[in-house]
Amino acid sequence: MIAAGEVRELADNFGIDAIRITHALPNPTTLSRMYQQRDEGFFFNSRRLSNPDLESFCDVRSKLANARSIITACECYLTDEPVDNSKPGNPHGRIARYTWRNHYRDLKNRLKRLAVLLKEKYHAHSLVYSNGPVAEKPLAQQSGIGYYGKHGIIIHPKYGSWIVLGEIVTDIDIEKDAALDIDCGGCQKCIDACPTGAIVRPYILDRRRCIQALTNWHGVIDDDIAAVWENRLYGCTRCQEVCPQNERVIPMPVRTDIGNVGASMPLIDFLDMDETEYRTQYKDNQMTRPWIRFPAIQRNALLCLGHLPDREAPPILKTYLKSPDPVLAQTAGWALSRIAHG
Repeated sequence: MIAAGEVRELADNFGIDAIRITHALPNPTTLSRMYQQRDEGFFFNSRRLSNPDLESFCDVRSKLANARSIITACECYLTDEPVDNSKPGNPHGRIARYTWRNHYRDLKNRLKRLAVLLKEKYHAHSLVYSNGPVAEKPLAQQSGIGYYGKHGIIIHPKYGSWIVLGEIVTDIDIEKDAALDIDCGGCQKCIDACPTGAIVRPYILDRRRCIQALTNWHGVIDDDIAAVWENRLYGCTRCQEVCPQNERVIPMPVRTDIGNVGASMPLIDFLDMDETEYRTQYKDNQMTRPWIRFPAIQRNALLCLGHLPDREAPPILKTYLKSPDPVLAQTAGWALSRIAHG
């Protein structure tokens, strides 16, 4: 058996913030929890989530049949960068911190280099993921990368919840780490602060009300959620901003330029471009992942304009009233009404 410390020493060569090891067995606890959340309707298109889909998600051996170990990893994305790029007369929408740059791809690249070294040193066969088709957060929890916050996000003892996760699924036997014996105690600041009440109970999120999830989904946003949307073009980190564990995290220097978009982006630009321009201009950022529809981003931009009364907003909103996309047309109408009524 390979010592976990030996793997961590190898990982140090690639600047990976934290490495832990867990087993490659199925996770029936996570599977049961996902069945329950699906049956309660807390996912988009819950009826389409079949048992085989969920079972595969919770069993890495569906990807690598002879998997024996999972190397879990994280990268801190709290960087010491300016938090606002907006200028008067050029309304901007906020971008969630994890999307300022593509830390997922950066971590995956680092893990790929580690996997090459594992192959050379131990003849390991491996698969590498970050934001991939595996149950990343449960794997991070059981390996001790961090523990679950009541917002359902993994909290690392040093980096808080400002982390992206990644994994190497491998066929070599590595010494396993233990889960952390830590939790949030009586704190529920994240639950109280969620603008839409999406954290329905500790650790359980109704994605149909979560602004972070909704920024990826194309559909009409309910009025009560639209009213608290503010100028969020992509993502939401309100639950993380109020977390006491995040207050003491020291911002990191910038380590990657992959997918760099910054803290905010000009809204009119998004509404003037077509999908080809969008996917070309931002091809390395998470916002252009294949399953994220460009009209969802445009709808977000329209919602933002409704919260940012600006002389540039009404003309383009009136143009979108005539959009053949009923979601965009209805959202433009909502934004104009909000501006008109202050």
